[in-house]
Amino acid sequence: MSETSGATHLQEVTAFWQKALGEQIDRWDGIVGQLGKLETKGFEQVCSNIDEAARLAKESTAYANLLTAQWRKLAVDSTRQALDLFGAKPTV
Repeated sequence: MSETSGATHLQEVTAFWQKALGEQIDRWDGIVGQLGKLETKGFEQVCSNIDEAARLAKESTAYANLLTAQWRKLAVDSTRQALDLFGAKPTV
């Protein structure tokens, strides 16, 4: 084998590997890009879930506050009715 033929063969092998590595890097770049899109969608979903949980917590707290207010009113009304039943007059 002559030196020129050996050098040409080496250039062909080098070109083949450079092409193969370039294609692999392009594939890897595509995969990483897709992972980035999935990560962004996941982040958006987590933020949405947090917002929904906060909304539900606020609504639950407001409902609990309403229930306790109604309970207090019922307790006072029941006490007044019981006093009226026994003939006692509230001093308030």
